[in-house]
This record gives sequence, structure tokens and C-alpha cells, in this order.
Amino acid sequence: MKLALTPMGDVEDPSYTKDDEHDLWPLDEINPTKARFPCCLVWTPLPVVSWLAPFIGHVGLCMEDGVVVDFSGSNFVNTDDFAYGAVARYVQLDRQQVQLLNSRTSLSS
Repeated sequence: MKLALTPMGDVEDPSYTKDDEHDLWPLDEINPTKARFPCCLVWTPLPVVSWLAPFIGHVGLCMEDGVVVDFSGSNFVNTDDFAYGAVARYVQLDRQQVQLLNSRTSLSS
């Protein structure tokens, strides 16, 4: 029995139009004193390891309300408690560049 492979097509959905975009609500300001970083990737150095290799550290993701979420062990997720101390660096992500899948998009088409 032979399976026929069919091309999936382009990555972009041809049925997607500008009418499918939704308005994005405004984000709160970044507030390092309260540890709020909306839609950001955050980084902090790891003790001793980052002294020897400064590019190695711990990364967390932030939700739209600014709460930091990070993985700090085997199957353990910290919420609003960054595992290795305060945030040292952050990068805010541009929500306009995110492509959302809509209900007409399917992986099998």
C-alpha cells in the first residue's frame, strides 16, 4: 500500500483577510519595581554559572497582565515568582507581528 503525499501549500492562510484581525487592548506599562513586564521575555543570571559564561541564564515568559511565568524544575511552573531572583533584562514582544490561527485554518488542508 502506497501513501500519496500531497503538498500542504504555503504557510500563510490564503483565506485570511485584514477583517479577521481583532483590535488589541492596550498593555499596562512595564514596571520593574512591581515585577510587571507585559508581553515580555525576561532573563536573569544564574548564580556562579553566569559568572563563568555570562550568556547563560534563566528565561521566563510574561503574560499580558505582566505576570512572569517560568519553568523551575521537573514539571513545576512558577507563576509571579521568578525562580532565580529579580529580572535583569527584558524584551517586549510586538503583538502586531503575531499571526493568530482562526477557525477556518486547519492543519490537514
